[in-house]
Amino acid sequence: MLSKESMLVLSETQVRSLIDIDELIRALGQAHIQYSTGKAVMPVRLVVPLPDIQGRITSMPGYLPEEKSLGMKVVTYFQNNPNHDLPAILAAVMLFGADTGKLIAVMDGGYITAIRTACASALATQALANPGPTTLCILGAGVQARAHIQALGHVRDLRRIKIFSPSGVSAAAIKRDMERVLTAPIETAPSAEAAVRESDLLVTVTTAKQPIVRSEWLKAGAHINAVGSHRPDAREIDGATLARATVIVDSRDAIMAECGDILLALEERSVSESVIQGEIGEVLAGTKPGRTSASEITLYKSVGIAIQDVATANLVYHKALERNVGTNVDI
Repeated sequence: MLSKESMLVLSETQVRSLIDIDELIRALGQAHIQYSTGKAVMPVRLVVPLPDIQGRITSMPGYLPEEKSLGMKVVTYFQNNPNHDLPAILAAVMLFGADTGKLIAVMDGGYITAIRTACASALATQALANPGPTTLCILGAGVQARAHIQALGHVRDLRRIKIFSPSGVSAAAIKRDMERVLTAPIETAPSAEAAVRESDLLVTVTTAKQPIVRSEWLKAGAHINAVGSHRPDAREIDGATLARATVIVDSRDAIMAECGDILLALEERSVSESVIQGEIGEVLAGTKPGRTSASEITLYKSVGIAIQDVATANLVYHKALERNVGTNVDI
């Protein structure tokens, strides 16, 4: 049993064992509605560069009143970590008692970041993409590509999956690993264009600095989850695609602070600020329209926000208590 004096600590393996994707998609939907209707509390993330030690640290606090869930994710980026057999990006999520502010849980944030991002894309796909059998295109073949294949399969009937990575090596690894557990065939595409053309659903999860998607490649009625760009100097989507699409975002404030896809398109004047037509929470709440025709292009642009981490950690925490998972630490 967890006492008032103790804190629950959960490892990545334990966190993985406690997450149900369908349940998480629903929880993220409720979190986004709270955020976009002004109930949740969440500032734009604080990023602190640390050039002397070749890293940076980011804090992402948030509060969801309906669940009385108060938390913060802390993310570090140290580019030389692979030399020490560590990922460059590490994260932890902390939960606090909403009545007292006492620290009640600390859990690994790596898997939470991956799966909440993919489940938020699944939520947007559920709300914005055309229904029916789907050809999925993924540009990028890292952790997020794998998580997105997993999550999107819960909201659409994936009949064909096309993956492109520049070297082809990581795409081939995903094909080898994931075809064992999927019914849909996975193809490694020879180019980004070949992957995008004739795809109904597109996911971009790359570190590209310049656009990797062109408007003329897109099939009428396609939906895009643009995930990779979350810095002002990086972009995956060209201005013509933004101008053509119905653009829905996770957070206007976060997008306008740090999203190169939008900021660089504004700078080159291919779009105006009105290109953002709503937040996904507004679409889910029914205060803004999403898709209005089968032929329009819809685009969900996310940078990842704290209420997603808090909602996920809250689910994990309560499951851990129910199942007696984790380690209690007196503090």
